[in-house]
Amino acid sequence: MMTRPHPRPFTGRRLALMLVGMFAVVAGVNFTMATLASRTFSGAVIANGYVANHEFAGWVERAKAQEKIGWSARAEVRGGRLVVSAADKEGASLAGASVRVHLIHPFRASEARWVDLHEAAPGRYVALTDVFRGQWDANIHLEKAGEVVVLRERLFVREGAAS
Repeated sequence: MMTRPHPRPFTGRRLALMLVGMFAVVAGVNFTMATLASRTFSGAVIANGYVANHEFAGWVERAKAQEKIGWSARAEVRGGRLVVSAADKEGASLAGASVRVHLIHPFRASEARWVDLHEAAPGRYVALTDVFRGQWDANIHLEKAGEVVVLRERLFVREGAAS
């Protein structure tokens, strides 16, 4: 049996093109995955994912209880100070509540801090300290008459003390 030579011999150039093509595909996939990950990362930092997974059912129950209470809150920064406007289920000002906000920086969890707010007007609560510039996750804790509601909001602070 006679063998015929391959019409296109395997050369060094062909090998180089195959290697470049393979690495281009790998780099393209890595770039795409890194871009998607950075755009969708919420910034949530959990010390122990296993424990958090087991506590998830409790979080869902607390969320349902809070939904029945029906309180709402809106956080903003005015003049460098954190201001929270709170309302009850009917939309009336939530006066006489105890309000604390846990500010967490999405990428620097070590900068997290609690801010106590005082009632400046019925349903309007103001912090006594400035909030640093940057992006913050605000966990707003409202408490009144033994009921507690925790609401989350993302703040983008452009004014205030430099971070």
